[in-house]
Amino acid sequence: MISRIAHPVALLALLVAFLIAASAAPARAGGFDQALGVWTAALETRLAALEEEARAEGVPVSTRIARGPVLKPGMVDERVLQLSRRLVELGYLAPGSERDIHDETVAGAVSVFQAERGLTPDGKVGGATLSSLNVTPAQEIASIRETLARMAEFRASVPATMVVVNLPAQELALVRNGETVLTMDTAVGSPSRPTPLLADQITHVILNPTWTVPPTVLKQDKLPNLRRTGAPGIDHASVWLDGTVVDPALVDWTNVSPWRVRIVQEAGDHNALGRYRFNLTNDDQIYLHGTNDPRVFNRDRRAVSSGCVRLADPRTLAEELLMASGFNPSRISAMVDAGETRWIRLAQPMPVRFVYWPAVLRGERVVVLPDIYGIVPPPELIAAAN
Repeated sequence: MISRIAHPVALLALLVAFLIAASAAPARAGGFDQALGVWTAALETRLAALEEEARAEGVPVSTRIARGPVLKPGMVDERVLQLSRRLVELGYLAPGSERDIHDETVAGAVSVFQAERGLTPDGKVGGATLSSLNVTPAQEIASIRETLARMAEFRASVPATMVVVNLPAQELALVRNGETVLTMDTAVGSPSRPTPLLADQITHVILNPTWTVPPTVLKQDKLPNLRRTGAPGIDHASVWLDGTVVDPALVDWTNVSPWRVRIVQEAGDHNALGRYRFNLTNDDQIYLHGTNDPRVFNRDRRAVSSGCVRLADPRTLAEELLMASGFNPSRISAMVDAGETRWIRLAQPMPVRFVYWPAVLRGERVVVLPDIYGIVPPPELIAAAN
């Protein structure tokens, strides 16, 4: 079963990307190793073409679209001419299609460009679309090289069954015996609080979890709230000071150290983790979970969390993981509806890989996604090293 919550036009692009190559298994599970081989070959072909163009022409042609107001269908503007030139260079418009009017042809090309990158395919050129259009050939080369290197390391040793999250793509895939059974959108750590790249495993699914505010969020967000307002800014939460529940409004928080404070939010629909949490084993308190505010998945760019991975469809992932432990969907629903916090150990831990592959394959086209954590070396550093 494949389930995903996404814009309907962008859905096809996501499915193609993950079914082709968003995760891999060793050679014995040939389907996904072969799929990653297709992805790798496409990246290598594109890289060779870019490098050949650079050798032949010096700096490859790359029209830069000037910043300004959002370019919308119907507009006539010099920047639309820049836009159409760039779309021709990228292969979304035929040669000779340059124009200064944002007509249906231009809007359609922009929509395809957006859908391939997980952007809302509305034909408008705002900040996120503009940044993607202005990716230079040198930046594309750097992203492809980085992806190829990381993908080769990934393919060297991975299980046939796993959960894999590609952080730049903000996408998750559940692979079982070399086949994708589930894909979905995710929200990942912000640039200031990035989700770490890790190899871990899910050991428990927690239904109706409570949320204990993690140390970074407590120190940087919630303790300042307590000092300013006398409240943590979290609904249905208890505040602990030195191991005792207190009325936060009656405490002078000015000189209280974070290690003395603990904030716990009750389980329920209001809970920041939603109704599902998927525990990992790392020491950084990084895990997967639902959310009480699914509106985040209406956004194109979802690098917004404090490091954990939020899931668009946590219920379906829970059902998939708990099948082997004897829990069918109706039983899981009944336990969730009961409201009691339940820890369920998986019969077999589920391997998890958080990967960083900014150059993805959408259909037959290589697409470079934003380098959300600044991991890809800048082109000038690569040139200097060579």
